[in-house]
Amino acid sequence: MGSPIDRLPHRAPFLFVSEVLSADANAAHCAWNVRGDEDFLTGHFPGRPLVPGVLITEALAQAAGIAVATDHAHADAAGGMLVHADVRFRRPVAPPALIELHASAEGGLGALHRFAVEARVGGAVVAEGQLVLAIQGRNAAAQE
Repeated sequence: MGSPIDRLPHRAPFLFVSEVLSADANAAHCAWNVRGDEDFLTGHFPGRPLVPGVLITEALAQAAGIAVATDHAHADAAGGMLVHADVRFRRPVAPPALIELHASAEGGLGALHRFAVEARVGGAVVAEGQLVLAIQGRNAAAQE
């Protein structure tokens, strides 16, 4: 089966999880290593680059997808699709940075699964909130 990262439907350059530190069906603790030479930083913002909040949100959704990918009840899942995000940004993230990504399952209804998420840099919370993923099988994802 390989790494839990391989179970995500994302690939470079849109794969932000660099490492899975721990994961089970209820939670994932991952890391995103932002080196500072990524293309998106060129224009966000010239001379004072900041990691876009929308990409931190996506990285958190990918961490939640890692939790889904390790859940044997969703063995056929394609990682999940982000359908709702309520994330608050507490402080900007300047590269280089190691962003710790935490996603904890809070419950679900049918194909929808809610996660509490938090991103930290150097121990400080930079973003936190809730995400909802829609979990679907690999065959359904391939047909879209």
